[in-house]
Amino acid sequence: MSCRVLFLPSEIEVCVPNGTLVSSAARTAGVFIDSPCGGNGTCGKCTILLSQDGKQERVLACQTAIDRDCTVSLEHASSLTTLQSGTERNIPFAPYQPEHTVVAGACFAAIDLGTTSIVCYLLDGKTGEQLATVGMQNPQSAFGADVIARANYVLTSNKPHALRTIVIRALNELIATAAAQARRTATQVARISIVGNTVMHHILLDLPLGRLVRAPYLPFSCEKRILPAAELGLAVHSAAWVFVAPVIGGFVGADTVACLSATAFEQNLEPALLLDIGTNGELVCTNGTRRVCCSTAAGPAFEGANISCGMRAESGAIDHVWLEDDCFRFSTIGDSPARGICGSGLIELIALLVKAGTINETGKFCSDASLSSHLFTDSDGKTFFLMAQDHLPITLSQKDVRELQLGKAAIRAGISVLLESLSLQESQITRVLLAGAFGSHLSPDALCDIGLLPEAFRGKVESIGNAAGEGAKLYVRNFELFQESEPLARGTEYIELSLSAAFTNYYIDAMSFPEAH
Repeated sequence: MSCRVLFLPSEIEVCVPNGTLVSSAARTAGVFIDSPCGGNGTCGKCTILLSQDGKQERVLACQTAIDRDCTVSLEHASSLTTLQSGTERNIPFAPYQPEHTVVAGACFAAIDLGTTSIVCYLLDGKTGEQLATVGMQNPQSAFGADVIARANYVLTSNKPHALRTIVIRALNELIATAAAQARRTATQVARISIVGNTVMHHILLDLPLGRLVRAPYLPFSCEKRILPAAELGLAVHSAAWVFVAPVIGGFVGADTVACLSATAFEQNLEPALLLDIGTNGELVCTNGTRRVCCSTAAGPAFEGANISCGMRAESGAIDHVWLEDDCFRFSTIGDSPARGICGSGLIELIALLVKAGTINETGKFCSDASLSSHLFTDSDGKTFFLMAQDHLPITLSQKDVRELQLGKAAIRAGISVLLESLSLQESQITRVLLAGAFGSHLSPDALCDIGLLPEAFRGKVESIGNAAGEGAKLYVRNFELFQESEPLARGTEYIELSLSAAFTNYYIDAMSFPEAH
């Protein structure tokens, strides 16, 4: 017996077997329902309105089976804000040009295949000029917020190719949309470059993941690839080529290599640090002669997951918080009514509370601090009340603070391991490059205020935007630079933090917040 399911507001209808979970029906329909916990029913972020037999109830999509015809309403249609711009590096336009693939009106696509979002840039095939940019949430997010959850799904599911299938479908959709914006067609796309972290890289190329999710976390392959687009199932020109950048190590991937290319990081003659902070934090440090890197499992707090009122960087997410005349003020993405708080807003709020002494060095709320009037006690202990919008309270719980501490400690400890490996002091770092969407929203001072970055880094932080996307564009514009990505990756030493004895000690020390002044 099959059941009809209508998804609103997209008005997409599918038929699925009786007993199918709502979340699975959504994947079949190509409808995105956020599920940071990977369908375990623990995060509560996949709430939908289920209407059947004239009754409506609010349920979790990942825990609710369909047993009759029904309508599923997504109360807040997802509209993730994707970061599309970054610091540009000027290079000659000298792409890969085999004679047999000359295409009238040719264009190139550069793709940043991120864990949370995917961005596609369309470039003119004659000049390298950017013609269009489109982004979307990575539909694989429905299988889990982090790469480990997705890798485990591939390894344990009876549908191991599901994640590859939906991401290729997403790439085709993005390429077609970008081409339409530029008044071109997807069949005119003759070159494609793709960068992504190691798990995204392996899933896309259908490489074995077994070694990657178990210690010592080794990739099946690190090399760059040049392959026909048809081999990946991309609906572009029949003779189009795809350039997939190399990865460095277990969880430092081609996106990090692209960041290095975009910033000419290997040309730094003085100590410098590059950070891309998200669910996974990638860090690269140089002393001017050697480069070392690592990846920290920072946890999903920076993406708003596992936070009571947390959400991704979507319309209605509080992205900035500040005090004005002793009152809290905030901005939201899209200037929409506040629905929750994303990672940048979370850090700025906690930074304010740490500076005010409302949160002490251990991370506990203090009832006798200056902003304690916002504190109340519920069944889960002390909770900080920020504001209410349309009767929707935005709060910060003690557990939320702990989640943030875990993430910030992982990043800070990773920095310490890299500095130690190069025999550098914090004060010797001359530049701190902060890449990615998360970094572009953040106040660098807030990162120092909570101790995620050392105090010695204050005033040295530069936000460089979507450097991975910029690197992807460079690779399709200049074939020599793409070729150089291989020695760039191999010349960057990888440190596996799970095997580092020093990391644990640094991690414990980094859990604390700086003392209030």
